[in-house]
Amino acid sequence: MVREQELQFPSAVFGLHWLFVTVVAALASRFAYSLPPVPAVGYELPELSGWRGFIIEPFRNWDGFWYGMIAERGYDYHPASTAFWPLYPWTMRATAEFFGIYVETAGVMLSNLAFFAALVVLYRLVKREWGEGAARRSVVLLAFFPTAYYFSSVYSESFFLLFSLLTFYWAKEKRWWLAGLAGALAALTRNVGVLLVIPLAIMFLKDYGFRFDPRRWPRETLALALPGLGPLIYLGLLWYRFDDPLLTVDVQKGWARTQAMPWETFQMAFDQWGLSWLHLLVESPTWVTLTSREVRFSFSEFESLDIVVAVLIIPLLFYVLRSLPLEYGVYTAIVFCLPLFSPSTIHPLMSFPRFALVLFPLFIGLAVLTQRRWVYASVLVASVLLLAILTIQFTTWFWVA
Repeated sequence: MVREQELQFPSAVFGLHWLFVTVVAALASRFAYSLPPVPAVGYELPELSGWRGFIIEPFRNWDGFWYGMIAERGYDYHPASTAFWPLYPWTMRATAEFFGIYVETAGVMLSNLAFFAALVVLYRLVKREWGEGAARRSVVLLAFFPTAYYFSSVYSESFFLLFSLLTFYWAKEKRWWLAGLAGALAALTRNVGVLLVIPLAIMFLKDYGFRFDPRRWPRETLALALPGLGPLIYLGLLWYRFDDPLLTVDVQKGWARTQAMPWETFQMAFDQWGLSWLHLLVESPTWVTLTSREVRFSFSEFESLDIVVAVLIIPLLFYVLRSLPLEYGVYTAIVFCLPLFSPSTIHPLMSFPRFALVLFPLFIGLAVLTQRRWVYASVLVASVLLLAILTIQFTTWFWVA
């Protein structure tokens, strides 16, 4: 049972997060220079008017078009849509039909509700193992991470974060069937969700030890396999609809995905790295230059953000591996490293600033590291500033992650 005091702080943080990104996005969509929308394989969502134009429309860009298309038309509209896993758009469609609202309105509602629930679970999880101070810092650092606007957007990040956290939380409480079910829902939300079987197994073995006699294994052992249901359900659906269960893998070529070793991925990223935006700012450090199309486009397209985020995460990842319980570090390392084996030739570190959002052990590690007030304040101020900048970029159709 969630106690009232365990709701108050996450509620306040969520409210501040939502207000901040909503106001910034609404102002940016009305007053900042914007690039033309990029429709998903020719599909265009209807223009929204009134309050929806301020609160909903700025948060449905990029992948939001794809999720809206799937919720509205299903996977049959275009095979490329199968790159996006189904739980989130299915829930969008069901919610839209139940309340009689636009699918993207349903998407924003669901993302925010899931994010609020995720903050509550994160707060409780961290408080139990690291104390009140770390719990508060982890919630704030996550809510105001530079790409945290995705939690309020028509994206599946909030769903995946919530179900990942619930997997850990219920496993810590030894409620293995619930933990396995949460893992299955995460795996039906994103393909990497199936990897939750690894931390589940680690926590299970910590509890029951290495018993190699199957006759002595508890019935809860079967719960560890539940995350595998996610891909089984989706791949089965693709087999039924398209006669190709691996279509979701094949369509990744549409995003110019290729195979490489991690060091090759970083080499590709550094080869494409461009700092013309910084040179322009140094030559003319004015508001006009900062907000110009040239600076904003160069910053968004030439790997600066991707490289900085990936490079900053690496030492934090090592800290998590060294200082947090094994299940946190192993899970984070695997999910972080996996995209390094499939870079895009367009953006080698494509979406890393967004992928980092759901790796909640990183924020636990950062919360533990920022116990000193001045360190915590410095990190938070820099994070909030970047959150404002990237929210403006995202809502005006400049590429972020």
